Amino acid sequence: MTGKKSLNWIKILLWVLLVLIVAAILLFAVYWMIATSFKPNSEVFKYPPSLFPLKPTLDAYKTILRDIKFVHYFGNSYFIAGMASLISIIIGSLAGYGFSRFKMIGGNTLLMSVLLLMMFPRVVLIIPYFNIMNSLKLYDTYTALIIINASFTLPFSIWMLKGYFDSIPQDMEEAAMVDGCSRLQAAYMISFRLAMPGVVATAVYAFLEAWNEYLFGLILTKSYLRSPITVGIGQFFGQFTMNWNVIMAMSVMASLPLMIIFIFLQRYLISGMTAGAIKQ
Repeated sequence: MTGKKSLNWIKILLWVLLVLIVAAILLFAVYWMIATSFKPNSEVFKYPPSLFPLKPTLDAYKTILRDIKFVHYFGNSYFIAGMASLISIIIGSLAGYGFSRFKMIGGNTLLMSVLLLMMFPRVVLIIPYFNIMNSLKLYDTYTALIIINASFTLPFSIWMLKGYFDSIPQDMEEAAMVDGCSRLQAAYMISFRLAMPGVVATAVYAFLEAWNEYLFGLILTKSYLRSPITVGIGQFFGQFTMNWNVIMAMSVMASLPLMIIFIFLQRYLISGMTAGAIKQ
């Protein structure tokens, strides 16, 4: 018994050590991004590179905040990601509830078809989406980017929320309807309220997906008035020069909202991601 306990402790220590090494690698990348944003561009290319900024400066952040284009980039990303997340949650909640509570002919086939949509590489859809949006006069508009981002996040939202609604006993709704509630009232007062952690987790996922989208933002916009922040960051990658300190500063500012969202909503994210996998 003593030998088995010692072996278990060794396994645990090895797993902890592995987790710490992976976490250190990931956190060092974040630290390097932040440290580079405070360096002058001449120091960025210094060899050997310095672990800490030798001459800390806010020039990179000043460059961003003084240019009205970058304010538009951030505002565009907030609006596009927020609207795409809202659409995904509204449609995904209703569809997920319908698939969970009602049995229909061909329902499983339709549900699998929704999952099939997630398997298409986005790059193969560039030309079809471009032609559709151009023919509908939606090129270089918020509407085009919102629709596209929502279409990419909606399949996951439906499956995620369907699994969460499956974990909520249907007897609770039936008891509410026996007491006089309609189907919609029972769904709203029971299932949708209990599913709130799953809804929040799905909304955050949809927001992050839309926030990080670059390819369609580049193809379907032509000016900074509609382009997201990912396109704005890409503009600093020139053919001969790269302003790495400004790029890192914009990356820090673009990552900050995501960090804040995770810090304040991590409880809902963890419970929402796990509870939907347990069917009661």
